[in-house]
Amino acid sequence: MNKIITSLVIAILFSSIHLSGTTFAATKETPIIIDNGKISNGRTLIPIRAVSINLDFKVNWNQELKTIVITDKETTISLKVDSNKASVNGKAVTLEAPAQIIKGTTYVPLQFMSTAFGVNVKWDQSFKVAHITLEDLDILIYTMRKPIPKLTEEQFKTFSRIANEAAVITDIPYAKAQFKPYFTDKLLGNIIWYKGLPYETQFDEEKNNLITYKDIYNSEATISQVAQFVSVVWITRTMELKFTETGWKVQTIDFKYLYL
Repeated sequence: MNKIITSLVIAILFSSIHLSGTTFAATKETPIIIDNGKISNGRTLIPIRAVSINLDFKVNWNQELKTIVITDKETTISLKVDSNKASVNGKAVTLEAPAQIIKGTTYVPLQFMSTAFGVNVKWDQSFKVAHITLEDLDILIYTMRKPIPKLTEEQFKTFSRIANEAAVITDIPYAKAQFKPYFTDKLLGNIIWYKGLPYETQFDEEKNNLITYKDIYNSEATISQVAQFVSVVWITRTMELKFTETGWKVQTIDFKYLYL
C-alpha cells in the first residue's frame, strides 16, 4: 500500500512540475553537440563534415582538387576550398565567405547551411552557440565556450546532502564556509539570516527525485524531491540551480505540501 501511495505522490509531483511551467522534461532527443565551431571576422564558421554527417548526408573529399561533394537522395552540394562559390543541385550559390581549412577541418559560414540544406539556423549570443534544427533534430555548435555538462549523480547527491544540512543553522561562520561553494550569495544570505530553511524535513538522495533542465544548453537545472511529512501529507523540495563560472550553484529552494 505504501508503495502505491509513494508512486501516486511522485506522479502528482512530476505532473505538477510539467503543468506549472516551472520546469519541463526534455521532449526532444538529446541535442547533438559539436564543440569546434569558429568565429572569424565576425562570422560564425561551422565544420561542414561533422554537421553534414549528423544530417545524414554523405561527404566526399577530393584531395587533389580540394573539393567537397555532399549528397543524400535528393540533394548534391559541391564546394571548393578557398572559394566562395558552391552549387546546390546544379544551382550556383555564393557563400558569405570562402570555404576554408583550419587545422585540417573544412569550415563554411553558418548561413550556408540554411541555403544548401534547408535547415533552420540561429545564433545564441549568450552561449556563443550556432543552433541548427531540422524537424526533431537539434545540433548545437559551440564556438567560444565549451558545452555545459549536465549534473552528475555525485553532484546531485552532494546538493541534496547540502540542502539537508542547511535546514537548521547553528554555527554561522561554519555555514558561510560550508555552503558558499554550493549556494548563490543571495540564497546563502537568506539562509544565514533565517538560520536555516523553512522546513527541517530531510530528503532521501536515493529515491523520489527528478532532475530537469530549463533550456537546451543545460544552463539551468531543477532538482525536485519528495518526502513524507506526516501520514497523508507529503512535502516537496525544489532547488533551482544555475551554471556559473565556478560551476553549479543553487539559486532558490522552495517547499510545497501535497495532501492525499
